[in-house]
Amino acid sequence: MSSEQTPLPSDRVTDCVPFKIAGIDLAGPLFLKDGRKVWIKKTLFTCAVYRAVHLELVNSLTSDAFLLALKCFIARRNWPPTIYCDNGTNFRGAFNHLSKLNRSKIAEESRTPKILWKFIPPTAAWWGGWWERLVRTIKELFFLKRTLGR
Repeated sequence: MSSEQTPLPSDRVTDCVPFKIAGIDLAGPLFLKDGRKVWIKKTLFTCAVYRAVHLELVNSLTSDAFLLALKCFIARRNWPPTIYCDNGTNFRGAFNHLSKLNRSKIAEESRTPKILWKFIPPTAAWWGGWWERLVRTIKELFFLKRTLGR
């Protein structure tokens, strides 16, 4: 008797452009050669479909620092209609900040869609496993640690 595998969510198997569905997390901290502490953003933005990775360095864990990293990500990779992340205060703060924007005014000025934020349950870290594994891989890469210092 064999059991069938549970199908992946449609977000994970639908053909789309890279980073249309992104997972975000912090992968740090890392220490730069000059002694400053930085975090890698999973902003190791990870693509849910193609497993692509985009890194952004931030210098703090604040919502403002995350919003700046998100802005840099969008400038290079385009607007992600769907973002998966944990319930970190920086991600929740960014969500709250962006939800206060006047969406009707933005829709008049541009064709930018609203971001659909999908927060994983606070006690279910394994729900973010598809991006957590990529963070671990990036952190373990010898050249990255050697390049950045300690």
